[in-house]
Formats: sequence, C-alpha cells, structure tokens
Amino acid sequence: MTENIEVILVDVGNSSIKTTEVVAGSFGDQEIFDSIHQVFESYTGLPMMISSVRKTDEGIVTPNRVVVLDHQTKLPITLDYLTPETLGADRIAAAVGANDLFPNQNNVIIDLGTCMTIDLVDSSGTFKGGVIAPGMKMRMKSMASFTSALPDISEDEISRDSGILGKTTQECLWSGSFWGIYHEINGVIRTLEADFTSLNIIVTGGDAHYFESNLKAHIFAGSKIVQRGLYRIWKHQ
Repeated sequence: MTENIEVILVDVGNSSIKTTEVVAGSFGDQEIFDSIHQVFESYTGLPMMISSVRKTDEGIVTPNRVVVLDHQTKLPITLDYLTPETLGADRIAAAVGANDLFPNQNNVIIDLGTCMTIDLVDSSGTFKGGVIAPGMKMRMKSMASFTSALPDISEDEISRDSGILGKTTQECLWSGSFWGIYHEINGVIRTLEADFTSLNIIVTGGDAHYFESNLKAHIFAGSKIVQRGLYRIWKHQ
C-alpha cells in the first residue's frame, strides 16, 4: 500500500535506474526503470531520495518532496575531499551506508560496477578519499576498442574457475580483467592496513559476485549499501 511507504530510494547508475520502497524501515525489492521520468510518473506524490551518476540528469526539474543527493546535501558523515562537487553521489551514499552499518569503525567500500571504486570512511565518520579504476566490462571493451584483432568479450558468459592462465584468447582476456582487479583490490587493502587497523571490507556492485569468495580479506557483501546510505541521508534531512 502506497500510504505505508516512507520514501522511495532511487539509485541512478550508469547502466540502470533502480528504485526501492521503504516501509517501516524495511527495504522492499528493487524495481528497474529506463528513465527518471518513468520513476516520477510511477511514484507521483511520494517522497524520494535520489542518487544519480548521470550528467544527463543534471538540472532535471524534480517534483516536490524529492531530494537529489549532492555534496551540498546535509550528511551524517564528513567529507575530507578537495573537490566535493565532483564526488559521485553513489560513492557518498555507499560511504554513509557503510558508516551506518559499521559505526565507529574503519570501512572500505569496494563498488564493482562500470568503474571500480574503492573508498574509505574512517572510524570518526570521515570520508578520506578513494580510488577509481576501470571495471570488468570497461577493461574488456577497451582492449577490443584499442586493438584490431582482440574481440569484445564484455557480454560473453565465460566460466573461469581455474588458474590465472587462459587457454583461449577469450579466456586470456577474461583472466586479465579479473586478476587485474583482484590484485588491485588486495594491493589497495594491504596499503590501507598500514595506516588503518581492523578494516571492514564491503563489496558491492554488479560484478561483486565474481570477487566475494576470492578476496583475501574478510568481507561483507553489501548489495543494498547504497540504499541504506540513501535512507540514512533522507532521515538526516
């Protein structure tokens, strides 16, 4: 029943737009939309909290009772970032979600989507910065785009549960993309451990399932970490 909905959480990513209904503090199932206008039409009159990474949505006229997250939004964490106006709303929301889930702890959020981001929120609730690198499909597409002979395997289903050495060109491309990210993540974690103790590692994003069981660190799978952060920010307004 729509009268029981507290807020609609809207996560506008590079590949899709996901909405989540919140009822009595509980998250419902995600719905997928093609455009933000469809979202507004489907949830007319309901409060919304929106995170968007799309520049095409900048300046969009929003209905009443809608909050669009940016660096000027009132936050329950502190941003220690030199260019907060360039900080992605999804990264802010995930950082708040991690801090809400593990307060007073050092949290590393690894988001494996179109790009891979690795961000740290320390035990004081301060966003300390992060890393942005190409994601799995971006790596695969770029190798095909910048060469004449290598195929684009970004949409292929390739099972690689053996070692690092591929036996076909497709397997080699998959292996390079996967193991490159794997070693980047573990290298960043090892570096951060020199300055921050007892790190909580939270892995989320569309490609997280490839890495959850392979990383050396103890991790928490945060499939709704952005939604949790959006809800916390909405309540903080």
